[in-house]
Amino acid sequence: MSRILIVDDEKDERSVIRFLLKKFNFELEIVEAANGKEALEELMRSPADILLTDVKMPFVDGMELATKAREHYDDMEIIFFSGHDDFSFVKKALTLRADNYILKPVKPEEFKQTMTEVMRNIRKHKDEQEKKEANQQFIKKHILYRLLNQTPVEVLQNEYPFLSFDFLNDYHRMILVHSDTAFLDSLFEEENEYFYELIRKVTLDSKYDVINLNPFQIVLLFKDNPNSFITYKQAAKQIQQKIQETYGISCVLSVSNHMNNPVQMAQTYCELEGYLKDRFFYSDVFIYPIDTPLTDSQEYKEYEYLLEEMERAIQQANTVELEKKINLIIQKYDKSTKTSQGYLRFLFARVLQLFFQTLPEYSKDSMNRYIELIYSYKHFSAIKQTLLEVQREVINRLEEEKNSPKHVIDIVKQYIIENIEQDLGLDMLAEKVYLTPGYLSDKFKQETGSGINKYIKQVRMNKAEELLSNTNMKVNNISKAIGYKNDSYFIRIFREHFGVSPKKYRDMKRV
Repeated sequence: MSRILIVDDEKDERSVIRFLLKKFNFELEIVEAANGKEALEELMRSPADILLTDVKMPFVDGMELATKAREHYDDMEIIFFSGHDDFSFVKKALTLRADNYILKPVKPEEFKQTMTEVMRNIRKHKDEQEKKEANQQFIKKHILYRLLNQTPVEVLQNEYPFLSFDFLNDYHRMILVHSDTAFLDSLFEEENEYFYELIRKVTLDSKYDVINLNPFQIVLLFKDNPNSFITYKQAAKQIQQKIQETYGISCVLSVSNHMNNPVQMAQTYCELEGYLKDRFFYSDVFIYPIDTPLTDSQEYKEYEYLLEEMERAIQQANTVELEKKINLIIQKYDKSTKTSQGYLRFLFARVLQLFFQTLPEYSKDSMNRYIELIYSYKHFSAIKQTLLEVQREVINRLEEEKNSPKHVIDIVKQYIIENIEQDLGLDMLAEKVYLTPGYLSDKFKQETGSGINKYIKQVRMNKAEELLSNTNMKVNNISKAIGYKNDSYFIRIFREHFGVSPKKYRDMKRV
């Protein structure tokens, strides 16, 4: 249901509007405010689709209210209602893209006509938005389909430069559903909603997407990241049973381990498909989950302890201790026939993640490439060699950090760029590179000629300029995306930097 905010300092006027809305059967959630200040507070709590406001009011008048509302909610429908004496103000208000104005006293038929047009605009906008979201959803599913069929992420990013690929990081678990009959394809055409509801129930409303690979296979990609693997094992069993009971079709389900990275998707799908070949040996079993790192809790605890020790060694730049821990973990699993390949890949991918997460000079793309290698190798010796190569690079970087102020400053600058949405500050950045705040501040100014806060502001303004020019993101979303929690503060800083408001800047760019 759409929402309307009625703003007037006279209660009787608000009551008339409320009465007319109900009289003409406009289905709206109605909210009232006695002045512009109250209205702004209400809009910050919960946005409205329609703002119907008087022009002259105490504290914040209708003009100022509409201006601020438009800065936050560009698509809001704005209607002014005013006495004849205020008509000059209404003319000025049209520059705010007000959708209409109504003269007091309000004439019922004029009001009905205006509201009918506004409601039509809202429906049209929502239809367009739904169509846009549906198109984006279609493209995302197409990307997932091609990713599962071995298309590299880089190729897809080049094909869809307008789309953020961050959504790929949401997926953490995969279930492959396979049937020997061409049943799954027709299921999506005829009874897909029932099937979706079935999955939602057995997975306790987990968020997921379904990729229809072919008439014999679908992939369920789950966005949740639960602590227990057994949840998915039980869910897979229930899905298999429900399909058998409802459609009389036997399916085989293969369950993945936790996925750390989008580049693992294709490899994970290939592994799951490989497990299905073992059906010959298990004629009465339908679930084939791969080994989980939690199969041996004691072993898992030991491994977690080793990771913590390695992290501590990196934080202290203790390269000797780091080498000891790496050698220890390699010796533990070298030539171990009791540990599955999937488990080993998982373990050593975790080690690589530790390296990349604790050393901010590495980019996410670098981490993705190395993890992709781990999941593509056929022999443990190749995994070991890659791990040792990365270890040597990490150790070299740690040694460089001890002696190179410029290198440390480059790390800080790169971290700021890659994490601009966070609440960045001198103390936090100093902790990242193991320096005191005062020392980092002095070195940063020596190397760049600028203070850290000034540099952060410049990066944020550059990013804001990029998002305003190249996307349709709302101003309040851009504010959050570049690290400003307060929209009004962001707008003020932007205006100080560029001389115009974010909205005005976007309009100028699109002329």
